[in-house]
Amino acid sequence: MRLLRASAPSARMLARRAGLPRLSGGLQLFASRSRAAAAAITPKPTVSALGAASKRLRDAVKGKEATAGIVAEADAPVDRAKVLDRLSRELRESEEEMEVMLLNSALPSAERKVVAAKTPTGPGGGPACRTVRMPLPTPDDISRLITTRKGQAVPKPEDMSQILEKYLTEKLVGKASDHVALLTAWGPKAIADSEGEFAEVAALLRLSLKAYQEALQSSKQDFQFEVNRTGEGRECLVMPPSNFALLGLKDAFHMLLKGFRILLIVQPRFFPHFREVQLDLAECGLPEGVLEVLPGITPEADPAVLHEALRLVDRLQFTGSSAMFKGLVLKALELGNLRMEHAGEVSGLNKVLLDGVSISHPAVARGTAWAAMANNGELCTSASLVEFDPATGDTADLVKSSVLEQAQSSFRLGRDPADVELNVLLRDGKSEALEVLTEEPASGFREWWEKTILAVPRDGSVQLRTNQSLGHCIYAPSIEKAVAAGVKQDASNIYCVGLPEDPSMPSARAGTTGAKLPESVFGGMKTYTYAVAGDHDGVGSVQTLFDNVKRRGANWRDQEEAYAEYELTEVAEMLLEFLSPREQQAFSRQIANVLEVYSGFMPEVVEPYGGQGLVGSDGQSQLVTLQALRPSRKSLLIPRGVGLPEDIVRIALLCEMSPLQELPVDLHLLGASQVGNLRVTDPLKSFLRVVEKNLKWRIHYHDNAEAMAAALRVAEYPPYFLCIKDRHLVPMEVLKAVAEQGGYFYEGLPSDALSIFRCMTASQAWTVACTEEQVPQAKAELEKAWQSVGLRKEPIASPEIIQPKPRDMDIGGGFGGAGGFGGGAPFGDDDGKWDELSDDDDSDDDASTAASETKAAPATPAKDDAKPGGDANKDASQQSTTNA
Repeated sequence: MRLLRASAPSARMLARRAGLPRLSGGLQLFASRSRAAAAAITPKPTVSALGAASKRLRDAVKGKEATAGIVAEADAPVDRAKVLDRLSRELRESEEEMEVMLLNSALPSAERKVVAAKTPTGPGGGPACRTVRMPLPTPDDISRLITTRKGQAVPKPEDMSQILEKYLTEKLVGKASDHVALLTAWGPKAIADSEGEFAEVAALLRLSLKAYQEALQSSKQDFQFEVNRTGEGRECLVMPPSNFALLGLKDAFHMLLKGFRILLIVQPRFFPHFREVQLDLAECGLPEGVLEVLPGITPEADPAVLHEALRLVDRLQFTGSSAMFKGLVLKALELGNLRMEHAGEVSGLNKVLLDGVSISHPAVARGTAWAAMANNGELCTSASLVEFDPATGDTADLVKSSVLEQAQSSFRLGRDPADVELNVLLRDGKSEALEVLTEEPASGFREWWEKTILAVPRDGSVQLRTNQSLGHCIYAPSIEKAVAAGVKQDASNIYCVGLPEDPSMPSARAGTTGAKLPESVFGGMKTYTYAVAGDHDGVGSVQTLFDNVKRRGANWRDQEEAYAEYELTEVAEMLLEFLSPREQQAFSRQIANVLEVYSGFMPEVVEPYGGQGLVGSDGQSQLVTLQALRPSRKSLLIPRGVGLPEDIVRIALLCEMSPLQELPVDLHLLGASQVGNLRVTDPLKSFLRVVEKNLKWRIHYHDNAEAMAAALRVAEYPPYFLCIKDRHLVPMEVLKAVAEQGGYFYEGLPSDALSIFRCMTASQAWTVACTEEQVPQAKAELEKAWQSVGLRKEPIASPEIIQPKPRDMDIGGGFGGAGGFGGGAPFGDDDGKWDELSDDDDSDDDASTAASETKAAPATPAKDDAKPGGDANKDASQQSTTNA
């Protein structure tokens, strides 16, 4: 039996290896008795130092107390009088020139194309009467910017924390009414929608900053975690969507925490807002040049400007349409920027599903109407499809009449942005009312980006799988049935509603949108759905919030801290044999550390919070959410001639020991043309046999890059590759195929336990909309689903928690008291008899250490077919994943 322990060589063993003298005789007995006395009064720990720190880290950001504090800050009522005053000033009649600053100098208008941005609406909803003109940058401006600030340092972590704390408190939350007015005027959107956008982004910024601050604190207190700034000295291009401006601020804020210098290219109508953000950040202490804002997302801009940015930046952080994002990534590849990191929160095809309930129920019809028309139907979670159940007697025409009736009677539409009662702000270029289609149009089913929804029967001609979705809503006769159906889906956010049989009874409602932060998360299922792309782990998820945090490296504290010792499964024992002997021990400790991080980050059902209005009663629906951890869908690549990379063995071990219900990995072998009767040889051949039989991995053989690219383009899920050695050496055909599918290549395997945990997991929000009386049932059903769907069927055995023996008396105690270098006996008087410090006799501790090392020696594979190919394994273990 092999045990996994998160520990390093003992202090005594390190001393022996360094040639230091060892205590003997009475001195050694004195130390042993001191340790025994200390052990007698120290209670046995019940949790490891890392496990306890992981739980503290998660709770400090995602716990109930932290959530309540963030809600109080982000959802604080906005002064409507101040909003209306600022709104009137933004919409006033005027024509003005606005400076565009670059490297602390204004771009001269005479030498550049000038664009005019009008407010989308005017006072009272009339014609726009305010125009702001601004010069557009040139490709040379982009080159000059990135070249000039290449050596510019970003503030140190502590300084950056203080700068962004001041901005968040004083300039964002402290100026909430200004931001809401700017969103309403330039969005444009109803004031209620602007308040919702502001609150969501304020919560996200606080979550990101809180995780960062907790890492800084941990590095000085429990010494388990530290800040991880992967963007240090690098360039990030941030692009906001056309309908949710402050998501650009959210991305810029998070990238600053990662250490990037920011180039924020925005729509001209958003430039006044982002210029104010830039000035506020500078006032809070952000050095000039670290964040630059330029107008440029407009048909009037020179495409070469954006192309030059894509050619030079290290990362693209994007929110908007999936087609535009994929086009930008492909353009970067075409321009030769093969190393560019890219993350996209993109759009999805979202569905409302009626499972055994009729559209005639007012809660169903009203929830469906709002899912299609909220924010003018321009949300990335807006519903494009309602799938009715013909078994209830529903028809497409009944769906149309029921939904339109609720839309007309329950929601207020209008053109005056100052009307605080509006649910939807109408504007030029958008439809005047909700449209319900009863047949698929000739142009096909698609994202409408309008107040439009298509009604189809279940099992009809239009089939929409949730691997295309961000949001998915299920109405069923009970919460139990809705949750059971919902947790089987791939969408990032699942909304479940159980309806009362009597339609006159009070009922909750929901739609495909409505995820509220910080109580929920959004877009966290990149490997499951084509509606998220690239290196984007979602909004408010633990995978995103803690990407600026890592577990510290090994150090002397490992000799003193309590650690966890896990028992390997039989399959893991077999897999471990494919690693080199030295790596077997090291990675066994790493697995134990990763499992401790899992234990600290296990999800909990949040306290109920307000959702959409109840139907048949006053008040709000109660939303109850569980931010479920799901295993990420993983792909691996072995190019021809590489053998068996140890990182791939590590992935197999992590999958086998995961506490979640892991999914089969897709392992691609490139250039694996059959030679004789064999495609591969040992140790890879034996490894493939183990993972195919025991982990159900899917092995894909591709003769060449073109064949692999063709297979990826028809994959069921976006291909996310882990453990790639050099992304820029992957064949171009494969790079393009992965980009077209919204996938990603991750180089290497993270070296710390927290980053491995993030790599291995995704976040899916399960939310039940219910009445107050149904809250206990909602919580119970979510917890039951987590136990049955989230966690593995055969749990990993609980670890043994080991507290290392105290070693303060091994070589010396304090510096002044008894036993110290300046105190009395036994070390007070140096008689010069160093020869008595003999090295001949082994202590009890040394014997214990030797026994421990014998216990940790590699075990013999349990099955003959799992044995690696002898010496060939040693050669393969020294190889890394390279690309043909």
